[in-house]
Amino acid sequence: MRDHAPVRLLAARLLAALCALTWLVFPGFGLIDLGVSWDPDWPVVLEAGWGVFMTLLIGGPFLAVAIRPTRAAPAAVVALVALVALLVSAAAGLEWGLLGYAALLCLEGTVLLLVSGRERVWPLARTASLPLLALAVGGAVPWLVHAARMYRLDRGDAGEAIGELTLGIDHHAVQGALAIALAALALVAAIWPRGRRALGGAAGIGAAYVGLVSWAFPDAWAGFGPTWSVLGMVWGAAVAALALAGPRPLQPRELRGEVVETERAL
Repeated sequence: MRDHAPVRLLAARLLAALCALTWLVFPGFGLIDLGVSWDPDWPVVLEAGWGVFMTLLIGGPFLAVAIRPTRAAPAAVVALVALVALLVSAAAGLEWGLLGYAALLCLEGTVLLLVSGRERVWPLARTASLPLLALAVGGAVPWLVHAARMYRLDRGDAGEAIGELTLGIDHHAVQGALAIALAALALVAAIWPRGRRALGGAAGIGAAYVGLVSWAFPDAWAGFGPTWSVLGMVWGAAVAALALAGPRPLQPRELRGEVVETERAL
């Protein structure tokens, strides 16, 4: 029989790259919003939050699948966290238009089914990094408080009042989704060694960037204030540093090899 695995793998890579473009350009507008996150004529913190969410937490994972499709379990988990955050935000902010983005993400996520021999997310071997876990827990409350504030503004139609809508969706809802996702990614990174670098890096870079924009524009709508902006940058940098500086996690094949060697020794 003819082996179709290489063709399927190439198809998966091409489709993943195409999926990434839908979040980076249209209908995600990730790069477009990042492009105006330093323009004072825009509500830059909301633009930065939307841009980070669409590029780093959704477009980025699809690019990771395109580059290394058989080692995309961490990317899949980042996208899954983003999906859950979208669903929570749709309900908490009464922003039902987000369900369209959630449906698109679910549909595009099926590209992973084309990858033969893909890395499985399960089992989740849990070995906690205590410093990273402490940072994740410490940052969870401020991020969740910020999310709750965004949802209140969303339910009050603040986005419509300031003209901050994309395809009819209030940016405050995505800002809340970003806050939830950053807290969740840091927590999962702390307890999942195999995905620590990808998840912790995404959480740290995203938090530091939004904090930097908020600090640079202290009067920006939906900003954190100077002190919390600096704390956001410090938290993000620390999360990313701890995640990226840790030892390289063993891949499933290496883990199986260690188990075999241990069994032989016994």
